[in-house]
Amino acid sequence: MPLYEYKCNKCGAGFEVLVRNESDVPEKCPKCGATKIEKLLSPFAPSGGSDGTSFCDSGNCGTSSCPTGTCPFGG
Repeated sequence: MPLYEYKCNKCGAGFEVLVRNESDVPEKCPKCGATKIEKLLSPFAPSGGSDGTSFCDSGNCGTSSCPTGTCPFGG
């Protein structure tokens, strides 16, 4: 089940919602009640390989992929 991130255009609050079906899509901000909310695009989190190596250990990471220059996944 996907977890979506939303942001309120009125108060700026950010919140996450587990969406199982269409009825779970939020219609208002849980903080201020405003109906002007937007769904945000979230970066995906790379997972480890089936051989037990991390995403970074497999050579798929590095300064070109990690904006900080250090891999947050231990590579």
